[in-house]
Amino acid sequence: MENNQPKSSVTESVNPYEAPKSDLHTEADFTSEAYFFTASPIKLILMSVCTFGFYELYWFYKNWGLIKQRTSENIMPVWRAVFAPLWGFSLFGAIKESAAEHDVASSISAGMLGLSYLLIGVISYAPDPFWLAALISFLPLLPVNALASEVNQKLDSDFKRNDDFSPWNWAAIVIGGGLLLLTIIGTFTLDMVEEVPVF
Repeated sequence: MENNQPKSSVTESVNPYEAPKSDLHTEADFTSEAYFFTASPIKLILMSVCTFGFYELYWFYKNWGLIKQRTSENIMPVWRAVFAPLWGFSLFGAIKESAAEHDVASSISAGMLGLSYLLIGVISYAPDPFWLAALISFLPLLPVNALASEVNQKLDSDFKRNDDFSPWNWAAIVIGGGLLLLTIIGTFTLDMVEEVPVF
């Protein structure tokens, strides 16, 4: 008697040379599904300060990359991140426009926040101790980041806040935080030594 039952295709769909898949989600996996790249306020602050602002450039790069992916605009996310103080106006404005398009209430001023970010960037190149202004460069990003998170939440009810710290994040916090502390101590110690009168 002939067996008319369909044959299982399990063996046909299994690739013995394929690497095992993991259920772990990295920060890159998270951002690939989000409308904007965001981080929790505490993560944005810690990573910005302990990486001397490099995390902010990463924030800009990821968001410009997502915008390019959605709109197919001929933009270069890397260079827009490198010149973040100049392109802050445009990115902040794009996030505010997206919020309006998706009926997310917003009271931020993209122009004022962009100007604030630019001025902090300029002041950070001033002599000691004015370069310390760079440590608060995250401030203009906080309201924009919060608005972007609201847009993500509006578009995806299952949106997960980027508030976890990966091993690389902790390494940056420990190493960068230590270097920052030594830099601050060295800055003020040097000023004290220079003020000591020579007899």
